[in-house]
Amino acid sequence: MVATFGFRKVNMYKSPQAKKEQRLYIDIFYDLGFHANWKDANGQKMLSAPEEVLLSYIEMARQQPIYKIHFQEDNTIHTACYELLDNFKPELELTYEHADKLPKWVQDKLAVLMLLDHKANNQEVAGVGRRINEDIFWVFKGELDGDDPRGES
Repeated sequence: MVATFGFRKVNMYKSPQAKKEQRLYIDIFYDLGFHANWKDANGQKMLSAPEEVLLSYIEMARQQPIYKIHFQEDNTIHTACYELLDNFKPELELTYEHADKLPKWVQDKLAVLMLLDHKANNQEVAGVGRRINEDIFWVFKGELDGDDPRGES
């Protein structure tokens, strides 16, 4: 059986983990604002993303989840989880009505990231996360996050 819509037949035989990694690579590529410069001066295909940047986040997703937090115009929050962990279940819901409904550890990290200038895209704070733009943040989940003695995490 040949896949339709121009997909190559070999894609049908990729493992689920390989497909998940490929999807994550593409999501990270676009979140970071990279784009495809399809041909350089010599006619060679090029990408605007340094390969080591993309691969470093792929490697991070193998060790810990990266949560994408996207503030919507209606003040709701949509989340996504970038991870390549075995038997992992994301802790965050897909949608929150308001930021105060997010777990405390996420609120704390967002508070730090919101101090960064939103006009200077893609600023990172080690161990906390990355401000992608005005409305989108990545929050890095550490081993101790969620173990907050102040109450619900």
